[in-house]
Amino acid sequence: MKRKKVTAVLMAAAMILGTTACGSSDSGQENKKEESTENEKKEDSRENSDKGDSAEITLLMTNDWVDESTDLGGEFTKTIRQYEEEHPGTKITLQGASQQDIKESFQTAALAGGGADIVIMDNSGHAIDLAAMGLLYPLSELATPEDLVSQYQEGPLNSGKFQGEYYSVPWYMDCCGLYYNKERLDELGLSVPTNWEELSGALEKVKEAGYGGIITYQSAYAFYSFFYQNECPVIDTSGETPSVVIDNEQGKEAWDYICGMIENGGLVESFKEATTWDKVYESFANGEATFLLGGDWCANGVDGINPDLNYGITTMVEGKTQATVLGGWTWNINANSKNPELAYDLIQYINSEKGDPILAVQGKISARKDFDYAKALEGKERLKVFTDEFPYTCARPAVINEKAIDELITNAILEVDYGKATAEEALKSLTQKLNENIASNYK
Repeated sequence: MKRKKVTAVLMAAAMILGTTACGSSDSGQENKKEESTENEKKEDSRENSDKGDSAEITLLMTNDWVDESTDLGGEFTKTIRQYEEEHPGTKITLQGASQQDIKESFQTAALAGGGADIVIMDNSGHAIDLAAMGLLYPLSELATPEDLVSQYQEGPLNSGKFQGEYYSVPWYMDCCGLYYNKERLDELGLSVPTNWEELSGALEKVKEAGYGGIITYQSAYAFYSFFYQNECPVIDTSGETPSVVIDNEQGKEAWDYICGMIENGGLVESFKEATTWDKVYESFANGEATFLLGGDWCANGVDGINPDLNYGITTMVEGKTQATVLGGWTWNINANSKNPELAYDLIQYINSEKGDPILAVQGKISARKDFDYAKALEGKERLKVFTDEFPYTCARPAVINEKAIDELITNAILEVDYGKATAEEALKSLTQKLNENIASNYK
């Protein structure tokens, strides 16, 4: 598949959604000239930074990271100003956007030839969309794949990999674990489930006792884990064009397991309204749900509602293999940036130990392999379970418009939950819709 075709498809989609947007050389000699000019720009950028000459970088973050009136924003801006002091002549401008709008804000500006030099992005496929449109700077121009692999966890790194090229530098990561109500399991004489069979058995006993089973966010997020545990990637991205494999033997087994839990009352009723994480925290904290599928951030949410709840956190149950789904954020460099080397250097600086105090404010865990987990988790030892999962944490399918994929899977789950379709009917319809989605985005 050629990049131009993908770009055209995504630009058309962006126009339909209301996003506003404003070749080859004639000879081998012109190619050399362009390459020479580009190399000169890179060299100039590097030399200017080394010499302390004037250099400007714009950084687009979500609002909470740039609000200096908060502990988080104060620590982040402190690190940015420290970088400026250590690099005389460098000026960093911080811009803010809401978490919901940051991708579209950057995309609109980048399509028009502008935009911030660096943008943070959720690792749930956003960078793939932008890379397919040619809006992100390829990291191969700044670092070798071996260097990146040696520095960062595989899951977060792969979340920004498109057509064999890395486009995102991981920042912090999280993943999905299993929260459980300790008091309730003790009451029912249940052990903490460690595999599919034990989880199903626990859900049956919980239901018999009149209690609710599982709550999680209404999306495909947590459910990806069950496919990965059964060695099904949902969408195979190893080839030139992604291939839907959710209906292969492993996929059907995982889907049947998920639907079996649903049909046996494994999901609590409030899952149907759990379109925000607050609803998830409330269901678990107030005792409706016995189990919660979610990441490290859920602990603060639950504690804020019911600080007296006696609960524990363990790794996601194991299927044929151990696996869980990735969450977190990444750094991305604008393809329009005039100082990509300086942008990459700033990212590496924030990602280093000098930037660790930023993550400590919210208890976030760096995707850097040499990150000091023990230090970061002091006083929060129960969250260690998530770092234990990092080696087998898998990114969501790196496909164009992953958001639509997520919505299709979620709708299929809801169809089963509402009793509008059997597991077999829902999977057949879902597979067809996923194939249609891939075909429309990869023409």
